[in-house]
Amino acid sequence: MINEVFEALLYISSFFTSLWILLQVFYFKTSLETSIKEENKLSEITNNKEEKKKRKIDIIVAIKNENERIIKELIDNLSRLDYEPYEVIIVSDDTEEHFNKIIQYIGNIPKNIKIIRRQNNEGRKAGALNYALNFSNGDLLVFLDAEARVDKNFLKKVAELNYDAIAFRLKIREPITPTQKTYAYMTEFVMDSLFKSRQKLGLIIFPNGSSFAVKRSVLDTIGGWKNNAIAEDLELGIRLALNNIRVKYVDDIIVYSLAPFNNVDLYNQIRRWAYGSAELFISSAKLLKFGLKGFEGFIYAQQWAIYPLYLIILLITLSLQFVLKIPYPIILGSLSVVIISIILYGVLIRPKGDYRSAMITTLASLIGYVEGILKMRFNWKVTPKELEKKEESILGIKILGLMLAVSAYVNSIFNNILSSILLILISISLLLLQF
Repeated sequence: MINEVFEALLYISSFFTSLWILLQVFYFKTSLETSIKEENKLSEITNNKEEKKKRKIDIIVAIKNENERIIKELIDNLSRLDYEPYEVIIVSDDTEEHFNKIIQYIGNIPKNIKIIRRQNNEGRKAGALNYALNFSNGDLLVFLDAEARVDKNFLKKVAELNYDAIAFRLKIREPITPTQKTYAYMTEFVMDSLFKSRQKLGLIIFPNGSSFAVKRSVLDTIGGWKNNAIAEDLELGIRLALNNIRVKYVDDIIVYSLAPFNNVDLYNQIRRWAYGSAELFISSAKLLKFGLKGFEGFIYAQQWAIYPLYLIILLITLSLQFVLKIPYPIILGSLSVVIISIILYGVLIRPKGDYRSAMITTLASLIGYVEGILKMRFNWKVTPKELEKKEESILGIKILGLMLAVSAYVNSIFNNILSSILLILISISLLLLQF
C-alpha cells in the first residue's frame, strides 16, 4: 500500500512541478504579445487634475540593521520627488545605538520626512508597517524597501491612477556579480511572466512589498498588515483577493532595487519567501473558492513549494527505496515528465544566468518550505546591501548533502545500487555548490 502511495506521489508531484514550469512559459510568451500601458492610462484614472494635485500620498519604509549610507541615499532620493503633498515615514526597529548612528549620518532631515524608532519590536516587518500607520494621514500609501529608488516623477504618475491597490514594475539596478546578474534577469522575467501577462489575463495579482501602493481606506477595511507574517506582502495579497479587492499591475511605473550579491544572500532571501509561503498554505487554499482563477492564484502563492515539490518526493523515494522497492521504470517515468518540461522551458525561454544560482534557488525553496511546514524557528536575516569579501558556505545545503550521503550508504547495504548511485551523485553535487 505504501508503495502505491509513493508511486502516486511521484506522478502527482511531477505533474504540478511541470505544470508550473510550463505555465511560466505560457505567461512569458503572452507578455511578448501584450501591452498593458494603455489600459493603465485609460481606465479608473482620476478625472479632475486639481484633485490629483491635492491627493496626499505617504511613502512608508520599514528598516532594521540597514547601513546608514543606504538610508541617507533613500532620503536623498525621496526628498527630490516632484509632487505635493507627500510625506515619507521611516520606521526603525534598530537598537537605540544604531538608530542614533543613522540620524547622525543623515544630518539635516527634510520637514516632510519622519524617522521614528519603535521601542517595542513586535510583529516583525508587518508590525513596523502597522506602527507607521499611526503617523500617516495620506489618502494613498506607498510601501517601499530601504534600497528602493524611484524617478523624480514617480508620485506624479502614481497620483494619476485611482486603483484600490497598485503593483509597480521592479527593476534591479547596478548588477555586478554573477548572482546579481542572474537575479536581475529573473526579476525581468517575473515582471513579464507573473505580473504583466497575468494582469492581461485577468488573474489575481499579488503585491510585492518593495513596490506597492494601496488606498488607506482599503487597507483599513481589511485590517492592515498581519503581524509576524514572514511573507507579509503575499499574506496581504491573499486577503485583498479574498475580499474581492483587485491589485492592478502598472508596467510603466518603475521601482529600482538591489539584488543579493552572492548565493548565500540569495539562499537566505529565497528561504524566507518559501518559509512565508508555507505559513500561508491554508490561507491561500481559500482562494480555491474562485474556481480556475482561484486555483491558479493558489499555485502562485505556493510556487515555492511547487518548484522543489518533485525533488522532495524523489529524494524521499530514493532514500527509502530499500524499503519501498518501487520499480525504477516508474521513478524514471516521473522524472522524464519534469525533464521534458525543463527542456521545453530552456528551448522556448532561453534563460540566462548562473546555473548555480538556479540550483540555490530550488534548494532554498525546498529547505525553507519544509521549515515553514514544520514551523521551525525562523531568524530573519537582512539581505546585505554591500559586497562582502568572503562568501560563507550554506549550512542547510551541507546538512542535506550529508543526509543524502548517509541514505546512499544505507541503500548500498541493501543492494539498492541504482538508488545509492543517484543519491551519492546528488549529494556530491550539493556539496560542490559550496565551492
